[in-house]
Amino acid sequence: MIIEFSVKNYRSIKEMQTLSMVAAPIKSKNSELDTNNVIKVSDKLSLLKSAAIYGANGSGKSNVVNALYRMLFFIQNSFKDENLGKFIIEPFAFDKTCFTEPTFFQLIFILDNVRYRYGFEVYQNEVKSEWLFGTPGKTETYYFTREGSSFKINEKQFIEGKGLESRTSMTNLFLNISKAFNGKISNSIFNDLSRSIAISIGINDNEFSEMTRLSIQDDSKKQQIMTFINHADFGINDVFEDDILVRGPKIVSTSRVIYDDNGDALLQVDWPMQENESEGTIKFFNYSGAVIDALSFGKTLILDEFDARLHPMLTKKIVEMFNSPIINKNGAQLVFVTHDTNLLDNSLLRRDQIYFTEKNKQQETVLYSLADFKGISNDASYEKDYISGKYGAIPFLGDFEKLFEA
Repeated sequence: MIIEFSVKNYRSIKEMQTLSMVAAPIKSKNSELDTNNVIKVSDKLSLLKSAAIYGANGSGKSNVVNALYRMLFFIQNSFKDENLGKFIIEPFAFDKTCFTEPTFFQLIFILDNVRYRYGFEVYQNEVKSEWLFGTPGKTETYYFTREGSSFKINEKQFIEGKGLESRTSMTNLFLNISKAFNGKISNSIFNDLSRSIAISIGINDNEFSEMTRLSIQDDSKKQQIMTFINHADFGINDVFEDDILVRGPKIVSTSRVIYDDNGDALLQVDWPMQENESEGTIKFFNYSGAVIDALSFGKTLILDEFDARLHPMLTKKIVEMFNSPIINKNGAQLVFVTHDTNLLDNSLLRRDQIYFTEKNKQQETVLYSLADFKGISNDASYEKDYISGKYGAIPFLGDFEKLFEA
């Protein structure tokens, strides 16, 4: 489970910005939210099951999601490509000093009942610093720290890294080197970050389509997906892989029933989903495998452009599923970027589950929570207040009529 993610000097993000999933000590109008919408990890720590990010177009919402995606991508692939940093690290563009400073990523998470804090800084393809801390007991302790080619290893906690310092190049992560030599902790962390966090990074992203396509090859998983789709009222009778071309790749097709004027079934028609179904139907299908997988195994799902092409009732239902103590029994988390103000509802989300992004005069993205505001009453209309500009993070529109003045 994610506790918090921090990033600095990446795209529109200049100063350190942090998305925290730690539940704040607040009380909601609907007291059930304070129980249902949080995961109680210990007497001192509760985590949010879901969080929404709002903001004007171009305010940096997607950059928060993309930063985490790039961090995980670097972890998974820097061992394979020594030039990876050149292509995926983009410093803040509107301050020339940022081009001489590293980009910072840090993720705090829980794995096997241990709280880990792992991060690194990358500058022009080189790993400038890297660190791993853990809390196997009551206090946090370092496992290893790195400054360039200089390492400090806690042999009591991370003996697996001893002797691997010289094998670590400036373009690679020490965590990856330790994993390559079968380090128990590094393998566990690498595998968890690779498998337990799924990210969709844009409206045209098909990150989840392959997962769902593979899921429908399993009868039990396919049944779950079909139930999910049927509950969403898409009118699809079946979903399956199909060989349209003799030697071509398999594609996903759907079956629909054709009815006569009396409402009686005439025949069943099969056709390729990508060519014949609506974009909303395709997106929901792609999401279905990831949503079910996350809820079934307690994973974290992060969705950019969450509401695009989906009906507001569907997006609300997905959020409700993650907040539900009946459905979400395994500690799954959902973080989503949206413009759908229908979800700004004090009967759906707590104040600490609502984040905003806004750009300041220096074009820097600032990320903040509704819980940061003082004096917000429990029965406040989040949607109305947001649209009126009370929380910021909205576009300031000019007089469009002047475009057509003579």
